[in-house]
Amino acid sequence: MPPPQYDGAPASLLLTAGTKLTRIHGAQFAVTDFNPMVARHPLRGGRFDATPDDSYGFLYAANDDATAVSEVLLRDLPLNERGARLMPRARLRNLRIGWLTTTRDIQLVDLRSGQNLAAIGQDTWLTTGPARDYELTRAWASAIRDWAPWCGGLTWRSHREPEGFAYVMFEDRVPDDCLAELSVDVLLTGEDQRLDDGIGRLYVERILEAYRVALI
Repeated sequence: MPPPQYDGAPASLLLTAGTKLTRIHGAQFAVTDFNPMVARHPLRGGRFDATPDDSYGFLYAANDDATAVSEVLLRDLPLNERGARLMPRARLRNLRIGWLTTTRDIQLVDLRSGQNLAAIGQDTWLTTGPARDYELTRAWASAIRDWAPWCGGLTWRSHREPEGFAYVMFEDRVPDDCLAELSVDVLLTGEDQRLDDGIGRLYVERILEAYRVALI
């Protein structure tokens, strides 16, 4: 659990206006919508979701398409005897891929290095631990929010694609208009962004193939 008498200073990162992000999200949300759901079960949801003790809207994104796909779709996929992975097509149901951009600078707590993790009294467990530990990692997110009231979210090195970075934004900490959908100079628009069929599924399937994941 987070240290009750923490006296350090979390590291900060300025996510500048005009930064392009990729998001894999539920089809019931627009790409810039924050998820309002509070985690009720430790094995569901994401690493830094809100909890009943600290309720906030949250939005996960990544700095590129491959990292977004890895963070959302490679979770809990075991390797088979050939060193590859199989993913049921049902996992793509009701999902979309979309792109957004920051319209303002957003100050984040930076968890991308060992030094920055040590600054909050943690190590890579916080950003790489398995889903069974999410009840604890969410408690850490709440503590970090207390320690850094200036932060609009967190950023960390992706566990499943270490060359990429993941982000979570807190709805109660960022202005309403800080994120905007990108609809020009993007690969897919409209219904083509759906992942359960059509062009969207083919696009994501090509990314998955690079990670030796086959749909079944």
